[in-house]
Amino acid sequence: MYTIKEKGSQDIPVITLTDYINTNGYYPKIEFSVCYSSEGFHAHFTAYEKNPKSTATKHFQMVHLDSCLELFVVFDPEHSDRYFNFEVNPNAVVNVSFRKDRYDKTDLSIEDAEMMGIKTEIFDEYWTADYTVPFELIKKYIPDYEFKKGMTLPANVYKCGDETEFPHWGCWCMVDREKPDFHKPEYFGTMVIE
Repeated sequence: MYTIKEKGSQDIPVITLTDYINTNGYYPKIEFSVCYSSEGFHAHFTAYEKNPKSTATKHFQMVHLDSCLELFVVFDPEHSDRYFNFEVNPNAVVNVSFRKDRYDKTDLSIEDAEMMGIKTEIFDEYWTADYTVPFELIKKYIPDYEFKKGMTLPANVYKCGDETEFPHWGCWCMVDREKPDFHKPEYFGTMVIE
């Protein structure tokens, strides 16, 4: 279980991805944290990999083929069993949709993607990604959504790179599949808003 704390808290927990599927020995260390404010949820990733692949340059392109950091989350399980999937590459390009599963989905708009304020930075040994999921954006797709402390959110965090030099698929909560398929909400872990 992961605790989502308020922005500015001194002890915001960090998830470190340790489980990888079919990687052939490539296990980049990934750190993830998320917090909330009156604006929405703020996600931060650090990916310890050199020269990350980054070919997608426009929102909604196939960023999972690049070095990619992903958050899948059900923001309001009381009103909707659908989840948002946020997939970001080092170019600050996002692919995001609102889904029931891999096939039943609603793509978000360019305007929705731009609301997230995605920022990435590439350093010699690692790269970072930061973005905000505004409450306004969640309410657009779940009109009855209301932020509440104590809410339990099914979620998972992933790292992939389907067409990188060393293809890899990592996850916070292990997806029990021979062929990686992250669109399996039954494998989501639990995040709780404190």
